Amino acid sequence: MAAVIIKRGNPGDEDHLDNLAEYISDKRALMIGGNGVDYHDLDAVKDQMMKVKEYYDKTKNCALVQVILSYDKSVNNPEAACNYTRQAASYFDEDYQTLYCVHEKDNSCSSYHAHIMVNPVNINDGRMMQTDSESMKPFCSHFADVTDSKVWLKYKKS
Repeated sequence: MAAVIIKRGNPGDEDHLDNLAEYISDKRALMIGGNGVDYHDLDAVKDQMMKVKEYYDKTKNCALVQVILSYDKSVNNPEAACNYTRQAASYFDEDYQTLYCVHEKDNSCSSYHAHIMVNPVNINDGRMMQTDSESMKPFCSHFADVTDSKVWLKYKKS
């Protein structure tokens, strides 16, 4: 079984973008990727996401959505975790900017896990991403198909 954990950033909290980008790229990162941002230049990620927010006049809304993917013990190698994460993150490619990573196992987390930072402003029409349980069902189904396992959805406060 795998878990999808949703965390929403605080409204207007631009520092949250920088902090999460830094966390994603920390020494535990096995792989970093993204869509619609230059994930090779993490300093630019915030500016690139902010440009979309400014274009659609959405700078006062939620700074970001963080999707955490927690793999169970059946995902026992980094290649599988990275492959699953790339496939899972591709779900957002048509509509949202993303930055994502896979973190290796460590003392605080006994399994591989991934973070997907999503700019919640749709790049095509400026609508805000909905993260209620009904809206996230299609992503959870996509992730279940990718991992060939059951998936449960959880929400955490930022």
